Amino acid sequence: MSNEARASVDDEVRRALSRIPAAFSGYRPFPPLLNLYGNSSGIMDALTTFKLCGAAKNDLLYVVEVHHGFTPRGPLHFRPGLYLRNGTGTDAPILAAAGDEAREPLLISTFSVKSFIMLPPLDIEANPRDLITEIMYATKTSNGAVSFRFAIEVGPKMKCREQFEWKKVGTGNAHSGFILVRLGPQSASPSPTPPSPTPSAQEESEILAELLFGNVMSLNHLFSLELKGAGCSGEMGDRWTLMVVVTALRLYWLRVYGKTNKVVVGIGQKLRGR
Repeated sequence: MSNEARASVDDEVRRALSRIPAAFSGYRPFPPLLNLYGNSSGIMDALTTFKLCGAAKNDLLYVVEVHHGFTPRGPLHFRPGLYLRNGTGTDAPILAAAGDEAREPLLISTFSVKSFIMLPPLDIEANPRDLITEIMYATKTSNGAVSFRFAIEVGPKMKCREQFEWKKVGTGNAHSGFILVRLGPQSASPSPTPPSPTPSAQEESEILAELLFGNVMSLNHLFSLELKGAGCSGEMGDRWTLMVVVTALRLYWLRVYGKTNKVVVGIGQKLRGR
């Protein structure tokens, strides 16, 4: 190949690379109120995607894609879960993901107490494309309540890592959901699951978000997520907000498969020794 031809190929490669969207170069800020809807655009869309919108259904912010785990496509590979696309189409880069701990037989995966939550790295400029994995743990407390706990960096500078808990509330299909409370800073050497807060500490904790599900049989309006207090003011930081949104999507998916049930979570803790 001549030098001119090689230079021409190199130019084409550079132009092609410049057109590849950077997954984490930026994303539309999340409003205080988000709603998840089914996608009624067509049969395939209804089975494979959801619409994450603002306060109104026509305010489409992001597409959420179902990943069944039959192929290793995307960062979840063979683990089933959901992809939050960084845009309004399935051709947009994957901004975040939430899925099972591993691809396991149905009976075993039903009782898994861990969820993989995959987010952009802290230093996006140094590592602009790879997602990093956080863990959300399902627990059943001594009083029989079900909660899901995770840790994440907070604040605009993301220098402090704190623990949070989604607490299950309500009993009816139309009114069930979770509230998110703050547990406090994560210890330097965290245990596999965050320590249980005392009942008084839970009662006094500020509610940072509220997740309310639609009727379990509804294929239209699936849930509402409202940021509250410090979660709404922006002081928790963009990374915290993204984590809240992705864990809310994961809780919806777990609920669909009956994996937020206290019996299922309790059995999972015993099987996993947690």
